[in-house]
This record gives sequence, structure tokens and C-alpha cells, in this order.
Amino acid sequence: MVLFRRITLYLLFGIFDLGLAAASLIWFWSLDSAPRHPALAEADLPLLIPVRQFYADQSLEWVYKVSFDGRYAAYRATRLTKQVILIKDLKTGEQKAKITDWNNYFWAPHSNHLRVEYDDRIWEVDPENPDRDDWVDVTPRGFQSGFRYAFAPPTPDHRQVVLSYGRKERVADLYTGDQDGKNKELLIENEGQTLAWILDKDYAPVLRYDRPEKNGKVTRLMMFDDDEWRHLMDVLINEEFYFIEVMKNREYGFAVSSRGRDKAAVVRVNLNDGSEEVIISDPDGDLNWVVNFDPWDDQIDAAISTTLGTKILPLSERGKIFADLVAQYGDAVEIGGFTESVDGRFLSVDLSPDTLGYEFVLMDLQNQTTTSLGQQNFRHKFKDHLATTDVVQFPARDGLMLNGLLVRPRNAQGPMPMVIEVHGGPAAHLRWGYNHFRQFLANRGYAVLALNYRGSDGYGRAFQKAGFGQYGKKMQDDLVAAVNWAVDQKIADPDAIAINGGSYGGYASAMAMVRDPDIFKAAIIEHAMLDVEYQFQFPPYFWGLSLEKWYR
Repeated sequence: MVLFRRITLYLLFGIFDLGLAAASLIWFWSLDSAPRHPALAEADLPLLIPVRQFYADQSLEWVYKVSFDGRYAAYRATRLTKQVILIKDLKTGEQKAKITDWNNYFWAPHSNHLRVEYDDRIWEVDPENPDRDDWVDVTPRGFQSGFRYAFAPPTPDHRQVVLSYGRKERVADLYTGDQDGKNKELLIENEGQTLAWILDKDYAPVLRYDRPEKNGKVTRLMMFDDDEWRHLMDVLINEEFYFIEVMKNREYGFAVSSRGRDKAAVVRVNLNDGSEEVIISDPDGDLNWVVNFDPWDDQIDAAISTTLGTKILPLSERGKIFADLVAQYGDAVEIGGFTESVDGRFLSVDLSPDTLGYEFVLMDLQNQTTTSLGQQNFRHKFKDHLATTDVVQFPARDGLMLNGLLVRPRNAQGPMPMVIEVHGGPAAHLRWGYNHFRQFLANRGYAVLALNYRGSDGYGRAFQKAGFGQYGKKMQDDLVAAVNWAVDQKIADPDAIAINGGSYGGYASAMAMVRDPDIFKAAIIEHAMLDVEYQFQFPPYFWGLSLEKWYR
């Protein structure tokens, strides 16, 4: 009513100004009020961070990517309400360019030219001469649509491999072309059943992944020997298996595999008979994040476990250097991701010490040094007001152990309002790390429990299989178990429980309000998949050769 009276007065006195009214509306809706729940009203809570600092900060800088020799960094920034790309000379600290027209960006593999995707083209930008009129078009020629680079050329003299869906929408072919986008040539034509190929350094075929039958229950690995393909092995659809690197002699390869075991491990595969030798495994969950700085050196560098936090498991000297450099930032550090130069020497890494926002770091693995590229502005301003993220475990109704991430308002004690977060997929999982939306809720007085319910991947085949056929049933029971655990632990107020999720998480949030309205008082339902029966019968066409995974 206050807002209505204010606008009415503007109209009555003939001084209604559109800009002033808009400012009034923005001011009204951006008012930040402190939590009012009894458990929080008297708590020593940190500063209430304004909404505009969470979602309208005009000084943001993030997604740093470093050129092949470590000379330049390109990164996203917000300037005058517009997202731009800035290029900085890391030796001098000088800003070399501001790019306003872009959709994506990445560095050329062997030169200090930034590649910018914009207007369905790929352009190369020289940081020393960045004017728009001097951009060079290096878009692969002869492709109508649906193409992408397969991997970076190993040397400046190699041609670029391009994967294209232009001939058939559901299957891809491989082509080569010059690195300037010219001289397209067919490398391998897909016969209709192939999911992917592995090539050697000279682009000769080594292995391929086939789906021999539509909606088939196996992935077939074929080995290229003596100018013909031979059957190496079959992998069941609900087993995880993919190669990381194949040795030059083609006798062995390194892979992530759950064949014949519950949890995926890093293995060495005999390419004559398909047998495996486990190199390293994690009893707590799947090892499916493997670091391989050089895909042509006959070794892999590290595995990263994310089941109960972030743990680097070195497998080479370079992997140990990487682990030691990360450890300089603390005992509990999330690796948000990284990009590397073609030779694996330089890394631009996103690190979140104690999950309280990100540090952006340049690592030189050869000199074993780190250089700060920047810091998430939000972390810089509000680190002391943010909440930590804890890994929690508790049993489901039937005894199955569940994993979750708990974020509680800083300095708050006693039962408080809680949001249960449900991830999409459902064949996905949430890993320990910084999450902006959870911090937003925690700063406003909500605890958040993000659950990896049965059916999530990352915790082994048996845990995922426990969710097969359990939409709206045991998968839903796990969400109730999360609430009951939080209430029993005096973390959550049973009369103030909400639920939130998108896609499958949106389905589960909607189902919670239908099935358990006495438990969940509110739901935030995002881009939900609500009609399971319909989508089972009419899945998206582009799911192509992988429908059996969806059916499971």
C-alpha cells in the first residue's frame, strides 16, 4: 500500500516521471530485511549482504583463461551493466583490450591470439592490435551448423580436428582443416553407430565407442589394428568406462572404469584382451575426475576425489607439483576447475579455500610457482560474512547411507528455517564447494541441505541403481529422510521447511508438495520435468544413441 500511495501521489500532482518511478520500484524491491525467525532474531549474525551485491555487482571479474605461454589473461568482467572480455598483459599489468561483442572465448593453442565466438563465427584477436576491424575470421569453412573443435592440435603444424553433426543430426563425423579454418577434409565418416573416437597424435584412429543397437544396453569398444576394426570389449550401459590416454605402443591405455566393480577407479587397460589393472581407487565414491596435462606422454598426472571434499591423488611428478601448489591455499580447498596450455605447463585455476569464494591463480608447473590473477570480488568484500559448507552423511529410511552438503547461517544455533536442495539429472551429483545461491540463502537466515539422493551418480553403481524405478517413491523418501535428520539434529525447524530444484529437482520439489505437504511448506520449482510418462515416450531427438541410460 505504501508503494501504491507513492505512485498515486506522483500521478495526482502531475509529477510522475518514468525514471523516478522505476527508481522507486527498484528501491522498494531491493530493501534487505534481517531474518525474523526466533532462532535467528537474537543471534550474532553477520552483516546482511544486499541483494544487489549478490546479483548486480558492477565490478565482477571471473573466468580467467591464460594464453599458451602464460603472457596474457582473458577474463569476463561487468562494466556499466554489460558483460565484457578484458585482456591483460600479465608481465606489465596493462589492460590490452575490452571486447564487447562475444558469446564465448578461448586462446589459440599455439599463439597469443584470443579466439572469440560471436555471430556464428570464430574470430582471432591479437591483444596488441585488438580493434574490431583487425579481427581475423578463422571459422572452419564448409560447415553449415553443429560443429565444434574436437581437441587442440598438438603442434603448430598439425591441422585442426573438427567434429560435425552437419550430415546427420544424431551422429557426428570427424574432419580436419587448417588452423585458419580453411581446407576442410573428411577424416572419418560415422557409419551411424559410433559415439566417439580416440586418435593418436597423427590423427590415425586407435579406438572407437559404438552403440551397436538402437537403445542398446552395451557400449562396444573397437580397436583399430592392421587397417581394420576388431572387437575389444563390451561395456554395460550402467557401467562407467572411458579412456583418458592410450600409450604410443597401443598395448595399454589409461581409463576410468567401473567394469566388474561398484565404484569407478583409474585403471590400466590391456588393449589386446581388455583386461584391467587398478591404479588407484577411492572407497568412498567414484574416481571420475582425472587430470592429464599432456595427452601424448604415456602417463596420467592425478585423480581428484570429490566425494567427501576435494582430495588430489597424484600419479606423476607433475601431478604432485599440482597438489603441492593447491595445498599452499589451505587444508580444505575446492578446485572449481582449470584450463591448461597445450603442453600442460601453465594452468589457470579457480580455487575456493574453505569454500568461501574463489581465488583465480596462474600455476607454472615447470617453475613450480603460483601468481594471483584475481579474486572473486564477492570473496574480497564479504569472506568474513560467508558460511562454510560441511559434508554430512545420514541413513535413509531403509538404511542406505546418503550424502549431503550443509550450509548454515554463520553464528546461528538452534532449529531454523531450512531449504532442501534437489539436483537435476537425476544421474548427477553435488560436490563440496562454493555455491552462490546457498550463500544468499544462508545470509538471509536459511540453512540449506543439498542432498545426493539415491539415483545420483558419483557414489558407485549400487547407489545409482537403488534409484532405478523410484521416481516419486524411494527417491522422494530420501528427501523426507534429509528433513527428519536435520530436525533430529536440531538444525531445522520442522514448521519452516522449503524445497528447491530444477529439471528432475523441479519434479521432486513439485512431488514434495503433492505427496508430503505436512513436511514441506513451500517449493521453488524451476524448469521442471513434470510429465514423466510423456517424456519417457517422447524423449528429445538429440538424445540419440543414449536412450537406454534415460530408460534406466
